[in-house]
Amino acid sequence: MNNIKSTFNKSPEAYIERLLEITNGKYAYLQEMLKLTTEQANVVDGEHMERLEEILDSKQKIIEKVDKLDDEFEVYFHRLKTENGIKSLEELNVSDVKGLKELKASVSNVMGILKEMSELDKSNNSKAKEVMENIRNELKNISAAKKVNNAYGSTPVQTESYFIDKKK
Repeated sequence: MNNIKSTFNKSPEAYIERLLEITNGKYAYLQEMLKLTTEQANVVDGEHMERLEEILDSKQKIIEKVDKLDDEFEVYFHRLKTENGIKSLEELNVSDVKGLKELKASVSNVMGILKEMSELDKSNNSKAKEVMENIRNELKNISAAKKVNNAYGSTPVQTESYFIDKKK
């Protein structure tokens, strides 16, 4: 009985092809995540908390999928290096290995979108901190107003006194 690993073509091209598929899949997920991150920038104002939660949940699901692809990439990349006795892709000649140029371009695309998302996330975090600080200040003002209102705004309870003379 042949197992799946033994039927896999162990040529550099086969590994590169699989790595390219994984990288392209990751890029597609990251494009979805970039759209969500861009939308997140528009709803981080604190007024759309429900939509913000939906966006964060969707991003988390994509992150989990990307993590699986990263794990798979690492396995194939390690095998490629082991099978070909190399330490990095730079040791392979782009003209000798079909698909290597495309893989490098795809990895570059992934790195570019990750950088773009990182910048957006920094901006979103900054906005979120600002919104939280504004909310915190509003709560302090409300609390202070309540204290002032309780201290100066309340009227003392006055009860009418009746003197009853029981002597007749």
